[in-house]
Amino acid sequence: MTKIAVIGSIIADLAVRTPRVPTVGENLRADSFALRPGGKGANTAVAVARSGAEAMLVGSIGDDDFGRMEMDNLRQEGVNVDAVVVDPEASTGVALVIIDAQGENAILVVNGANDHLGAEVVARALESHRGTLDGILINFEIPEAAVAAGVRMGKEQGIPVVVNAAPPRSYAPEIWADCAILTPNTLETATLVGHPVRDDAAARQAALELLAAGPQAVVLKCGARGALLLTEEREVQVPAFSVDVVDTTGASDAFSAALTVAIAEGVPLEEAVRRANAAGALAVTKFGAMPAMPTRRDLDEFLARHQGDLAW
Repeated sequence: MTKIAVIGSIIADLAVRTPRVPTVGENLRADSFALRPGGKGANTAVAVARSGAEAMLVGSIGDDDFGRMEMDNLRQEGVNVDAVVVDPEASTGVALVIIDAQGENAILVVNGANDHLGAEVVARALESHRGTLDGILINFEIPEAAVAAGVRMGKEQGIPVVVNAAPPRSYAPEIWADCAILTPNTLETATLVGHPVRDDAAARQAALELLAAGPQAVVLKCGARGALLLTEEREVQVPAFSVDVVDTTGASDAFSAALTVAIAEGVPLEEAVRRANAAGALAVTKFGAMPAMPTRRDLDEFLARHQGDLAW
């Protein structure tokens, strides 16, 4: 069985559905509220497990009810949590997620224990699984040193490392440049290159800048327009799938998990990005991030149904 190490955040989601995001000082009546386990690391670990791969998560929680909720859920999903550390001096991360009528979101995050995830924890976890891993997936909702340690260990062990450059963080190329695939969206791309990305031409040029920094490939997520795949040898626009959007919160997590699993299984890069697009499309059709993470059966059936239903 393919085995993936996910290094990333664990954050409880407090999700509110509302007609629109309120303005400053406004008291706006919302439609619903839900408390769910989440965080980019936890979400992608669950997505990896649902894909049929073996998932292990490296992360940090607090000694509190939110942390225990997260751990219980991860175990139920079949994720190996042996490398999740409990920080007695920090709270589990919490996110207030506001989802409007169009399914777009605005998020406030208290990172909590995620900010204390150390490079030594990451290195120790990956070393203990040396020779057994097929892929590593890392996000930016953890400290730079933890990201760098994961990328470095993956390179040393000859394991493909996918870096989901989310959420937007101005982490220097020295942190992520040795990864196999860097996969930001346009906002994250602008944050990494240090200048605005206002149109498709600017996005392509910025992605080329990122590629020149060192990754083997850059996959620029363009939402409903699909993804732009860049390597030294080629440039491919991989079309999106047309779906009805309910909530965009988990799209990036579903995308990066599907991409990592496909790469670890030896799927050609362009097809791997197509599978990632499909996973992201499935994720936005459901409310909530973690509940929307698709299973392998979901993904295979969706791709079979939508062979001719592609659109930029």
